[in-house]
Amino acid sequence: MRPCLTALCFACFPLAALADSVHTIEVVNDTRGSIDTFAMAPAGSGRWTEMDFRDSMQDSWFDYELAVTLAFHDHDESCLRDLRTVLSDGRRILVRNFNVCRHHAYRPGTFYRNDHVGSWVMP
Repeated sequence: MRPCLTALCFACFPLAALADSVHTIEVVNDTRGSIDTFAMAPAGSGRWTEMDFRDSMQDSWFDYELAVTLAFHDHDESCLRDLRTVLSDGRRILVRNFNVCRHHAYRPGTFYRNDHVGSWVMP
């Protein structure tokens, strides 16, 4: 009986390894404009998961001073994520190595106004 139980445990191990980790983040729009899209990827991976905030007419509903809570599922257990925010005026804010385990809210306007290391605004 014991060898069968051990074999069953090892057979289930790959399924446990495939389980998603969930990272929740509140995105607060402090950019004084609208946000078209927000994306998150494991740090340095380039595997972006994107949320689109535009309606069928391509108008963004994620206006200044609104906030949304997003949950991202992936296989990476790490806390460090790259964040990409695309504003309605075309500017993109990219933040590298954001710790989603320590910080549960993200304000993209604060990052580009305060010139944080690892973040930049692209035309």
